[in-house]
Amino acid sequence: MKSLLILMALVAGVATSAQAVINSQLRGRLAEPMQAATLSFTVGTLICFAYCFLSRIPFPTLETLKGLPWWMWTGGALGTLFVWTSILVTRQIGVAAMIGLVVAGQMIASLVIDHYGLFHSQVRLASPGRVLGAGLVILGVALMTSSMDRKPSSNAPTSETPAEIK
Repeated sequence: MKSLLILMALVAGVATSAQAVINSQLRGRLAEPMQAATLSFTVGTLICFAYCFLSRIPFPTLETLKGLPWWMWTGGALGTLFVWTSILVTRQIGVAAMIGLVVAGQMIASLVIDHYGLFHSQVRLASPGRVLGAGLVILGVALMTSSMDRKPSSNAPTSETPAEIK
């Protein structure tokens, strides 16, 4: 079971990288970045509704929804922030740098969330090994992004959409 969860997380990471570049290309076809985010979330929402419908998962009652803590309502806003930011940033700095910076931010925030048990999560102390691991990830991101200002080589692919994808 643990192997399946690890595989699912890796697949989600691959999907996140693909999502960033796909949504960035979508932005190029629409007038505003938020239109691309809206279209992305509309498709995702329809898939969620279809899954619940086909799986016969009932929608929560109004009483259940009214009883949720305020911070549980922020997940969609935070998702929007991620998607919108990736749409704006990916074309400028590239997928690897954008995802790397996102992961660095996630490492910092996740250590704090785990250490203090924020949002009612289980406390997992920021041990020296965990802090060192996060530091190595951040160092890797720093190395990846240190050459962001360099011009691409003349052989570098353009951001032009290949004909087979158009």
